[in-house]
Amino acid sequence: MTFLPPELLSIILELVCRGAPPNTEKTAHILGLVSKLWRAVVLSTPSIWTVFYVGNPRQTKHLQNTVDWSGDLPLDVHVVDESSRFAVIREQLSKLNNKANRWQSLKISHPDAVTILEKMVPSALPGIRTLSIKAPARPLCDYYPFVPDYPSPPTFSLSWTSLQLPHLQTLELIDIIIKPKMVLDFLDFLQTCTELHRLVLDRLWEGGTYDTPRSATLQALRELELLGISSPNVLRWIIAPNLQRLVVEKTGQARIWSPVEISSHYATATDVTLIRFSSVPVALRNIIRAVPLVSSLTLLEFDFRSPDTFSAEAVLQEQALPCLTTLHIQGTFSLYLLQRAVEVHRATLKTVEVHCFDLGLVDESLAREYQERDETLEWLKGQSWFTFKVNHGFGVFGDRYWSHQDHKLRRRMKCTPGHCEIFP
Repeated sequence: MTFLPPELLSIILELVCRGAPPNTEKTAHILGLVSKLWRAVVLSTPSIWTVFYVGNPRQTKHLQNTVDWSGDLPLDVHVVDESSRFAVIREQLSKLNNKANRWQSLKISHPDAVTILEKMVPSALPGIRTLSIKAPARPLCDYYPFVPDYPSPPTFSLSWTSLQLPHLQTLELIDIIIKPKMVLDFLDFLQTCTELHRLVLDRLWEGGTYDTPRSATLQALRELELLGISSPNVLRWIIAPNLQRLVVEKTGQARIWSPVEISSHYATATDVTLIRFSSVPVALRNIIRAVPLVSSLTLLEFDFRSPDTFSAEAVLQEQALPCLTTLHIQGTFSLYLLQRAVEVHRATLKTVEVHCFDLGLVDESLAREYQERDETLEWLKGQSWFTFKVNHGFGVFGDRYWSHQDHKLRRRMKCTPGHCEIFP
């Protein structure tokens, strides 16, 4: 390594530091102890010192030096240690606030994330590109009102009128409550984010229906994820004329969903994922009709379907999608109905994927000793005009299914990569 040019050594040391979060600063200091050359290279490479993990009290006295070593490069600020004390966070952020015009990324994952954002971070961040706010719940026993440094139990409702993020491109809001009276402020804030490319709203609303005629039109939006939503009215909040990817996850709670007018909201989406819609056929039809150009459709369920649950495959027969090339279903109710849905899309469909536990579910062929199911499975496997795949071992978002019940063999099956084995 001594014979490497300083420019190449600088790139290598930067990659090492970037690969060690949240200890990038500590790693940089350790690398600087190797030799005088390495220390000189580390201190003269501003890109090594642009990532800040706020909350560790040991870093407070060195923070100003780190800011100086970063030169004039954009900064990434992270507050992700949920055990960090308020006084430490406040002191360290105060030193970084002087360089707020250089912030390009801010990630806060803390029970008091809203308080940190509103009280300790400048409301105007002209250079911010990525903002991620998560307020994970904390047991009430963790709050000690008699400790001066610690606030009362956190508020999860953010004030949107004060935020000024004109160049925001990615926004992730997780476990943040938007009260009914704040919905219009939130939509007005989104309207000011003219460069927003990706928006993720995950468990963002408390119980209740927020029915408002207002919407935010986001011309630059390409990816939209609405996760854990409890009301169909949320689908009307965003109009994305140039959307490419849409993910909608319905909450697991039983709710009455009625159709909403979203015919022009997501019409350009080509990659669509719908989660937990097996109990609301009206909602599924409503969304599928709003995405006529979809080429890749994923329908996911977390649990086995009961025999009286409606069939998403039947919906696909009713509502043909002229551009559909890839169909992925986890939670197939009937392979026979899936075959009919595939035949409807014969002109365009290239790939069909199901999950291994679907192949053993009880369907209408039970009285015929699974003959109909087995014949359908052979048909799906034998067609040359599309590829039939069976996903083993992994479910929604890559979670592993260790075992499932095969109703034909009457045995528990263990998922392994590529196939299933009888559970020992």
